[in-house]
Amino acid sequence: MLRSSLFMASAVLLSTAAFAQNDASSKLRPVTSPVKNAGTYHVATGAWTRAKAPTANLGPDTIYNNSCDLGFFFGLSSLETLVDSGRLPSTSSVDSPNSVPGTADAYTVNGFQVAYCAANTLVDIDVAHFECYAPCSDATLLVPTSTISLTGLPGGGGSSSALGCWVIDIDLQGSTDEFDMQGDCDQLYDAAVASDNFGWSQLETNPGTTPGGPLLAGDPFGILAAGPLGTGCPFGDGTVFVGQDVTTQGTGIGTEDVFETDLGGVLNGCWFFGGYLSGAPYASFQHVMYGDAGGGGGNVGTSYCIGDGSGATACPCGNPSTNGGGCANGSGNGALLSGSGSASIASANLVLSATGATASQPGLYFQGNNAINSGDGIQFGDGLRCAGGGVIRLQVRFADSNGDSATSIDVGAAGGVNAGDVLRYQLWYRDPNLTPCGGQFNLSNGLEITWAA
Repeated sequence: MLRSSLFMASAVLLSTAAFAQNDASSKLRPVTSPVKNAGTYHVATGAWTRAKAPTANLGPDTIYNNSCDLGFFFGLSSLETLVDSGRLPSTSSVDSPNSVPGTADAYTVNGFQVAYCAANTLVDIDVAHFECYAPCSDATLLVPTSTISLTGLPGGGGSSSALGCWVIDIDLQGSTDEFDMQGDCDQLYDAAVASDNFGWSQLETNPGTTPGGPLLAGDPFGILAAGPLGTGCPFGDGTVFVGQDVTTQGTGIGTEDVFETDLGGVLNGCWFFGGYLSGAPYASFQHVMYGDAGGGGGNVGTSYCIGDGSGATACPCGNPSTNGGGCANGSGNGALLSGSGSASIASANLVLSATGATASQPGLYFQGNNAINSGDGIQFGDGLRCAGGGVIRLQVRFADSNGDSATSIDVGAAGGVNAGDVLRYQLWYRDPNLTPCGGQFNLSNGLEITWAA
């Protein structure tokens, strides 16, 4: 990950001197109330998931993470649009003080995060993404790759003295609003923000009453002593590219100390807050993007106990599958468990993923010491129990509309693993309506993983 090895000289390359900008310090506002997590809004269903409920299957990867809390928000004028930028690295991206190699050349974005303070009791926000955007290049001339209008989001008490500050994940899975973004704008790393960056915009559309604005984020060189450890939040932290997740605060890759505002469809200016290298707040804003990073280290683990009839233990009611997963469920498929990232304890980036389970039903990812019945498993519900001995419940995740889910935790830490451990993993999931054998639950194939330091 990109930490203390960063050279201050690198900051000069990202400084505001490269742009003609104005000082917007007069519009900085301190966050005076706790920033609350409102949970996840699921666009496909219009439903909400509580912040701590394990039902939001965003990702499974965090591909952009600018979440390093600075304790300020930016007071937008009525119908003023903020435009900020960042970078999604392609496979041609290099490992350097302000860059990381990507895992794909294009990413499907299935969720993002908005973070703001507001005075209105309910807030309507439009969010757009631009696949290619040079900071302060006049976004009004560009056609967005994605635009979504969010209505009725939580706000404040109705006056400027009664702010509400919120972080909300927006789940696009299963909707028509998922969108693709190329890495480094055109899948080629040029080491230049003008040709590598993407853009995103946020506009509060409530008429009349006092609008609020987005939360500031970013401290790549630790000048402001932001972040939970007071050492800043370097570029790339909290993303799959450095083996972490969104629980780690980060400064978004490619994020600049400058931003644009538009008013009434016209460029309103290029701004900063006096210069980060001078100790002023970094002029960037909280934004997180989720998607599938296309591998993040390749497949991890060895599949066993496959419910295709090839093992010594048959599926319970003649319900084998053909996709390499567990015994067939009510959809005719078996749930296929796989691992991505790495089996490194230090990297803490292993993700367990399952496809082909029952849509919208809960599933339990669990860990066991042993491969039951020499790896052939025993009949259990509509499937085969393959992992046992010292079982540890890792995480409950709800499948999306396609029957897919993935873990969002540090699997190694949750399982208490040590270097050299050979452990087995499986997904137990509900299948209450179309259960082929009447057990109303099923299991995936097993996955054996050997852990390293």
